[in-house]
Amino acid sequence: MSTSKPGGRSRGGFTLVELMIAITVLLVAVLGTFSSQLRARELIQTTRETAIATADLRAAMERILLRPIDQLPIAGSAFADDQPIAQFEGLHLTDQRIVADYPGYTGGAVPDPLPIVLTMTWTDPRGRPRTETLRSMKTR
Repeated sequence: MSTSKPGGRSRGGFTLVELMIAITVLLVAVLGTFSSQLRARELIQTTRETAIATADLRAAMERILLRPIDQLPIAGSAFADDQPIAQFEGLHLTDQRIVADYPGYTGGAVPDPLPIVLTMTWTDPRGRPRTETLRSMKTR
């Protein structure tokens, strides 16, 4: 903007108010971009953790499905009912734990087909608990 000086000459440039407004607009834009980048980083971390959890659940399920059905839910086995699977404790994520559950199994004879539910829990970097579940069936 220009202003006139006495004598008809004009001076080019910005006033202090215009400069303050421009700096404020620029600051809002930069802060908005920074906030978007932080949120995107959090989403990437969450997606990464979910992918790791899914891969670990699938690996645990594959190990379970390779075993004979009568060895799965019994107490003392590597995949005992309602017990954490030791091979996957703290494997890739903070406080990681996978627990095998066999709905309908109450002890004794193993039902055929045997439903299998694996539940993985862990703590994300912000200290929030997370859970992922995978289900399948095993037959003789």
